[in-house]
Amino acid sequence: MVSMASRPGTNCFHCGLVIPAGYKESVRISNTDHPVCCPGCKAVAELIRDAGMSRYYDLREAPSPGLTRPADNVAAKDWAAFDRPDMLERFAVVDANNADALVYVGGMFCSACAWLIETSLKSLPGVESVDISPVTSRVRIRWQPQRTPFSALLQRLVDLGYTPQPNTNDTIDRPELEERRSALKRLIVACLGMMQVMMFAVALYAGDYQGISPQFEKFFRLVSFIVATPVVFYAGRPFFIGAWRGLRFRQPGMDVPVAIAIGAAYLASVWSMITNGEEVWFDSVSMFVFFLTVGRFLEMSARHRAAERSVALSQLLPDTAMRIEGDALIPVATSALRLGDQVLVRAGERIPADGVVVEGQGDIDESLLTGESTPLRRAVDARVIAGSMLLDGAVTVLIDKLGANTALAAICRSMELARCTRPPLVRLADSIASYIVVALLIVAAGVALAWSFIDPERAFVVTLSVLVVTCPCALALATPAAIAAASSRLSELGMLVTDGNAVETLAKANRMIFDKTGTLTSGKPVLQRIITLDADSGFGEADCLRIAASLEKASAHPIASAFRSDDFATVENLDVTAGAGISGVIDNQVWRIGKPAFVLDDAIPEVSGEPGITRIYLSCDGRPVALFETRDALRDGAADHLRAIRDFGIQVGLASGDGKSAVQQVADSLGIEDYRYDMSADDKLAWLR
Repeated sequence: MVSMASRPGTNCFHCGLVIPAGYKESVRISNTDHPVCCPGCKAVAELIRDAGMSRYYDLREAPSPGLTRPADNVAAKDWAAFDRPDMLERFAVVDANNADALVYVGGMFCSACAWLIETSLKSLPGVESVDISPVTSRVRIRWQPQRTPFSALLQRLVDLGYTPQPNTNDTIDRPELEERRSALKRLIVACLGMMQVMMFAVALYAGDYQGISPQFEKFFRLVSFIVATPVVFYAGRPFFIGAWRGLRFRQPGMDVPVAIAIGAAYLASVWSMITNGEEVWFDSVSMFVFFLTVGRFLEMSARHRAAERSVALSQLLPDTAMRIEGDALIPVATSALRLGDQVLVRAGERIPADGVVVEGQGDIDESLLTGESTPLRRAVDARVIAGSMLLDGAVTVLIDKLGANTALAAICRSMELARCTRPPLVRLADSIASYIVVALLIVAAGVALAWSFIDPERAFVVTLSVLVVTCPCALALATPAAIAAASSRLSELGMLVTDGNAVETLAKANRMIFDKTGTLTSGKPVLQRIITLDADSGFGEADCLRIAASLEKASAHPIASAFRSDDFATVENLDVTAGAGISGVIDNQVWRIGKPAFVLDDAIPEVSGEPGITRIYLSCDGRPVALFETRDALRDGAADHLRAIRDFGIQVGLASGDGKSAVQQVADSLGIEDYRYDMSADDKLAWLR
C-alpha cells in the first residue's frame, strides 16, 4: 500500500495528481493534514471523512493519477432529467414503491472503491440494497424514488469522484473489452519475450557441452536480461500486484508463490550475470510467466464468453421502429417509443418492445429468448416480447412495456446478477488455495533450510523448483474457468443461467422430470381428425375448426399450431386458463376448448382411437360439439439423449397435461416408467418440489 501522505507537497492525497505549484490547500483526516490538488478533491475527501468512511484511504491502493479525480464539471442539474417518469422507466425497473437500476461506474477499480460506494449509497434515505461487481464496474441499486430521486444517487457517485452511466438494454458499455486488450498485450509481450530468450538460451546450453567463449556468454546473458525484463515487469505485473494485495489483507493467494518464484529467479539471474556465476534462469522465468499468462487469458476468455450471451440479448432490439400515427407510418428510434404507441412489424423485423398484437398474424421466432426453436403463431390478442423476430406476415403491436420493464430486460438483469454471484464452489476453492499457499511457503522454507545443510549450492535451485511445481494455479484458475465455461455452454444450448449456484447444483442432480409437448416431442402437433359429437347442433367439421382456430390463436401452447384456418370468428371475453383450456364468447355463445374437465359440464363421451393421440374437446354452452385428435411425433434423438442421461445414474420422469393415452405412448416409446398425465402447471411444480 502506498500512502499519498508520504509525498506531501508533490501528489494529491485523494487523486494522486501532481499538485500545482503554489497551491496549499489540505484536508485533515485522522488528525493529519494531507495535501490536495484542487477544491474538488478537497470536497470529496471531506465528504468521505464526514460520512465516517475515512477507512477508505486505508483500504485502497494508490490511485493511478487522474483516475479518481472528481468530475467538478458535472452538476446536479445534469442528472435531473433521469427523474422524469419516462426516463426513470427506461433506465430502471419501477414498481409501486421501489425502483431497481444498473449503473456503470467509471473509475471503480478495487474492493476499497466498492466498499466506499456501497457504504455511501446505503446512507441515503430509501436505499434498500446496493450490489457491486468490481469486475464489471457495475452497481445495482434498489431504492424508493419517493424518498431519494435517481439524480441524487447519480450525483452522490459524482461527489465521490466516479463517473456514473445508467445502463439500458441497448446501451451497455463493455469494460471486458479493455480487460481483454490489456491481457492480450501482456500475453504478446510474454510470448515474444519467451521465444527470444529461449533462442539465446539454446546457445548457452550448447556452450555448456561444446564450449563457448566468455565474451559471447556474457553477450547472450546480457541480451537475455534485456528481453526478460519487460516480460517480468510488464507481463508479470499482475502477479506481483496480486501477491502484494493478498499479503496486505492477510489472505495470500496463488500469486504469492508465483511472485516469489519469478522475482527470486530473476534477481538471482541478474546477480549471476553481474558476478559471472554458473547459471542464469532468464529463459525459465520468461517461460513461467508466459504459461501462467496463457492460463489467465484462457480463464478470462471463458468468463467473457459467459457474459457475451447477455450482451447479445441486450442487442436484439432494433434501432428503429415504424410507429403508426393516424394513416401514416413514421420511422422513429426505438428509444423514442412511448406506452400506448402502435408499431407495424413486418416479416424479417424484430419486435421493438413488449406488447399485444392488435392486427395481423404471423410466426415469431423467440428462440434467443426462450430457447424454443419452434416458431410460435401469434395473432390478435396474443402477447409478443421485445427482441423476438417476425418470420412471416405483418402485425400491429400495441406497446405496453418499455425499456427496463420488458421481458428481455428482465432476462438480462437475471444474467447480470448471476455474473455478480460467486458460487460456493468458487469461494471454497479460493479459501482452500489460501491455506495451500501458506502450507507451501512453510514447506519451501523447510526445503531451503534442509538443503542448506545437504548441499548449499543447490539449495536455491531446489527451493525455487518447489515454489514453481507446487503453485496452486490449477485450483485457483480451473474452478472459476469451469463455472464460466459451463455457463457459456448452457447459454449456447438455450438455457440462461440466472443464479450463480445453478451450475454447481446441477452437478448434484439425481432426477430429471421432462415435459412432453415441445420437449420430448417435436412441438408440432398435427391434426389427425375431427369428430362431431352433436349432429343436431348444426356445426360441421369446417365450422368447428374455424371456431377452434379462433380460440387457439391467443394460446402460446405448441398444440395451438395444429389449428389452422383462413377465416376467423370474432371472439369476445377471451380467457386462457393455463393447463386447462381457452374460453370465449362467439355470437353470444360461450365456447370452450381444452381438457374435458374444463370444457364439458356432463360426462365425457367415449370415443375409440389410436394410442398416442391427444384429444381436445370443443363445447358450446357446456354441451360437447366436437373432438379433435392430434398427434405429436418424438423429437429426433430423444431416446438417445434419455439413454445418455440414465448412464449418468439420473432417474427420468415424464409430466404432461395431455391425456393418459398420449402420455403413456410416449413414455413406453422412451422407456420411462415414472410418468403422470392430466397435470396442470401447478401440479407439475408440486411434483418437482
